[in-house]
Amino acid sequence: MRILLVEDDKVLANTLAEILEKKGYETTICYNYMQAYHKIEHAFDCFLLDQILPDGNGLDLCRLIREKSASPILIISSDTAESSILKGFALEAGDYIEKPFRLNVFLAKIESVLRRSGKLDKEITIGDFRLSTELKILSAPNQDISLTVTESAILETIFRFFPHIASRQQITRNIFDRTNKITSAQTLNVRLSELRKKLGIHSSHLEAIPNSGLRWKE
Repeated sequence: MRILLVEDDKVLANTLAEILEKKGYETTICYNYMQAYHKIEHAFDCFLLDQILPDGNGLDLCRLIREKSASPILIISSDTAESSILKGFALEAGDYIEKPFRLNVFLAKIESVLRRSGKLDKEITIGDFRLSTELKILSAPNQDISLTVTESAILETIFRFFPHIASRQQITRNIFDRTNKITSAQTLNVRLSELRKKLGIHSSHLEAIPNSGLRWKE
């Protein structure tokens, strides 16, 4: 699991990163808004954002991240005003951590949002279809379909965004996260064509939305 931690207090950031690493989370630290701005283009499984930064606001980062990623976001702040907390939730933050916080609560909230988002799940189910991201198998009615790493990454992104649309950028970012390979628009079209052939009679569930992305249709 990859976590982006944005915290301007370097002592706190380094301490949290060390604890997260011991818990098995690969953690990247940003100490200000601009560092984070350039990092959010990369794929992360969870974002921890300090609300008050020396050169910007964590809520603005939250808005930018949500345009690109469905990964859970936690806002960390000493600002306990109701308006600030509600604004974070309006921007689809998964939870709000008030400073000062207890470490066990901090870790529990991270695990909670990861579980709710399905990030800790190795299987994702939509209706009669079950995707095993570990085995790379899509179980369909009366049929198990073996997938390549890339095909599994494509379906994983679309399934995690269900019932919403997964953009092509979000799909290619997940492919990169799973394969460490950059996928061009042309290559993605080829992989989608191959995936549709594998899906056979179930390919109608993979719906392309012009100028937007793809979604799974029940």
